[in-house]
Amino acid sequence: MKQIFPFSHILYTKLYSFVLSVLLAYCLFNAIYTFIIGGTGFYLFATFILAFQCNFALRTSLHDRIYTSLGIVLLIIGLLYTHGIHFLNHLKTIVLVPALILTAFGIDNLYRKPNRLSCLKVGLILGLLLLAYIQYYDLGSVDISSIEFTR
Repeated sequence: MKQIFPFSHILYTKLYSFVLSVLLAYCLFNAIYTFIIGGTGFYLFATFILAFQCNFALRTSLHDRIYTSLGIVLLIIGLLYTHGIHFLNHLKTIVLVPALILTAFGIDNLYRKPNRLSCLKVGLILGLLLLAYIQYYDLGSVDISSIEFTR
């Protein structure tokens, strides 16, 4: 099948990178604002870990992609530190969804198949959208508690 535009793959790649960068930037600024007004610093830690994990996951070398599994380990340690053994019952566990997808990028069998790679990319965007929504939801609860504290 002939492509309509000859540069469609390059265009899609740049558009995907732009959307991914915007979502990560939104999560980062939301986490910084939450931390400044008195919220938890976990989202800030998680966003930095996801950014570094994203940097390693989208590289083509297997030796670089192997470090993507380190991000999920650090996030689980962070959740254990902040919430104890019952960390899976907390809402902040949503941060593990994009981390698991980024870890799946490191698996060579999934990375080499175009259909599975496309599914992983869509899943990563949806996972980051879910994380951004949860951060926005938590930011609303922190804003309400800070307003009540000032009265």
